[in-house]
Amino acid sequence: MAAASAVKGGSPPLGLQRKARALKEAESSPAHPLRVFDVAVRRVAELTPNFRRITFAGADLDSFGVPGASLDLRIKLLLPVPMHPVSRPGLPGGQLYEGWYQDWLRIDPSERGWLRSYTVRALRATAQGRELDIDFVMHSDSAGHGAPGSDWARAAAPGMRAVIIGPDANAITRATLPSETGIRWDPQGARHVLLAGDETAVPAIGAILEALPADVTGMAFVEVPDSRDFQDIRTESDVSVTWLARTTVNAPRGRLLCDTVRRAVSGPSPFQATAAAASTTEMYAWVAAEAGTVKELRQYLVHHLGVDPRRSELRAYWSQGKAGSGSNGIPIQQEARPQQLSPSLSG
Repeated sequence: MAAASAVKGGSPPLGLQRKARALKEAESSPAHPLRVFDVAVRRVAELTPNFRRITFAGADLDSFGVPGASLDLRIKLLLPVPMHPVSRPGLPGGQLYEGWYQDWLRIDPSERGWLRSYTVRALRATAQGRELDIDFVMHSDSAGHGAPGSDWARAAAPGMRAVIIGPDANAITRATLPSETGIRWDPQGARHVLLAGDETAVPAIGAILEALPADVTGMAFVEVPDSRDFQDIRTESDVSVTWLARTTVNAPRGRLLCDTVRRAVSGPSPFQATAAAASTTEMYAWVAAEAGTVKELRQYLVHHLGVDPRRSELRAYWSQGKAGSGSNGIPIQQEARPQQLSPSLSG
């Protein structure tokens, strides 16, 4: 009985201590640029055989967003373990703080669920309130089994509740770096661009192209599973868009993208002519795809073409045979339970 009394009257559990300390620090620190948003599915649309658009809505979205275009803005979707509620990170009001991710990881892995990264395809105001579009790639293996994100998107229906982590418009200041909000696009004044990506990069490439001004030139290459996945992307820029379908030539994943980019930047083409006139130091390359594809393109662009990696964004969005984000993914066979993922909003 004495031991029980000591525990009851002793210090609070470590989790509560950390929450109390985080709350105290949050009150005295600048607002974190990210926060937790409660949303609900408003609409679901089948865009193509491999893309499903889910439109979210909710009063929380009134404070969601960044100044200007969303570009390649990445958010996190919290996916619950079946039979468990969503394990919300941060403080009760939705505020996040430095170290929130580490605290979230301390939740029992069998209960906390998953965090998955997605690109904002569009954010708009409507008469019914703000809406957020996220385009999901419907991954599945030969047996028809999907990853947690694809499974969630496949089951999504109007009215379903969801929890996302994204930029808090009320906390973003002039001192906030775009990378702190989830944006990696940073051409640093370059007016000639190369965009290359697989299906996971389609939403980002689409949003970027729609935001580019008329005086930007270059080429965009997009590899998707099927020609029926080609999408109509409009841009005021002078950037041409080339769609590549793997099923057309039964090509391995990433092969068409790598070979096409190589030919475009090494042989006679408007892209090469413009790049030569501007010099590769004034060319901005944005590449997002499977890790092996990005590695091959990075090696070619940096070591053979002379693209400055410090002025480019070359990012693995996922890894073949792994679930999760980029090089931080874990083997698919272990995906039956939640895993530790990178806190990065861009990988």
